[in-house]
Amino acid sequence: MDLPFLLAAVERGDDIAVFESLDDGVIDRLTGDDGVTLLAAAAYAGRHEVVSRLVGWVDPSHPWAGGVDPVTWAAENGSSWVLDSLLSLDRDPLREDSAHRRALRVARAALDSGAGAGLVPPPAHRAVITDLEAKLGVHRTPDELMARALVHADPGHDDWLASLCRIAWPESQERFDWARAVAEGAGEAGSLARRRFALDAINFLGFGLNPDIDDEPPFTREAVGFLRPRLDTERDPYALRTVVAAFTGYCSREELPAVLAHADHPDPGVRHGVALAFPALLADRPDSLAVLLRLVDDPAPVNRASALHALTRSPADTPAVRGVLAAHLTDPDFDARLEAAIALALRGDERGTPVLDEIRRGIKNRSSRGAGRLDDFHYELRARTPGP
Repeated sequence: MDLPFLLAAVERGDDIAVFESLDDGVIDRLTGDDGVTLLAAAAYAGRHEVVSRLVGWVDPSHPWAGGVDPVTWAAENGSSWVLDSLLSLDRDPLREDSAHRRALRVARAALDSGAGAGLVPPPAHRAVITDLEAKLGVHRTPDELMARALVHADPGHDDWLASLCRIAWPESQERFDWARAVAEGAGEAGSLARRRFALDAINFLGFGLNPDIDDEPPFTREAVGFLRPRLDTERDPYALRTVVAAFTGYCSREELPAVLAHADHPDPGVRHGVALAFPALLADRPDSLAVLLRLVDDPAPVNRASALHALTRSPADTPAVRGVLAAHLTDPDFDARLEAAIALALRGDERGTPVLDEIRRGIKNRSSRGAGRLDDFHYELRARTPGP
């Protein structure tokens, strides 16, 4: 095993290089000190996905260099995702001496002592506590959970996300009513952080919903009625992103075109929300193709890739569409190039073949970048090919 290579990849945040090496059989040889060293390095670097991959092959309770206990370190430092991976093999968190209970005590003590004050970003002790309490059957009210999220009031912080996840599961009319009341009480003249959090909660309560085929939560139509006017009135970019995402999740296909008004919004996150509304829009509204083609040329790479992905699902096939796709075969963004090549290939246009071939040559195994997307493409291609 090339431990120096793996440690260097962890240090620079190159998870894919680590995963490719582990998939090559290296993981079978990680049961000794090298495995413990790599696990500790990934945890210290905050590479929680690497930690998650290693756990199961490397003993997550084995002390690190200097006698550091992994669970204690993660809880004390508020490293919520790393801690979750380290605890993933503990099948009985409710026993009195469980690592979960120990981690909760450590995290509470660290929070009370003010550990990590002044760090950027702040440690996620509240996220650790929120997640561990849920696993140990300690229930908190939505107001308590929101209060934890609003300490830092950062939608990108783990404290915010952990509180949202606990509020949104399981979904209920009561939780929706709570979130709506908070959002209404924190209008334009109220607390921006409270409004953002409440709108996020409404969005989380509808995650994964497809009203056209799934059973709807009882508050689905209430959510649509609440969100629709906010597409026109919300001025905060983050809140508007959330309104677009939530409305897209709750509304019917016929109501979806309302989000198109924000396709040219100055905030890239808002435009991304519109891009994600496709291809449902294209299925019934060919006139929305012009909006999608503008998003294909968005300055934000993730928006271009999302719009190009929508074109892989679109039935639109004109010289103009193919010309746009061909132009993005040299896009500087990897995902955008891949989606453009797939969209052309699905239309029987061989101009995308060299790009697909180049990406295939760079794939070492199933962990390589683009490997999963190419598998999806080949499945779809087979599905479109008439049988004998």
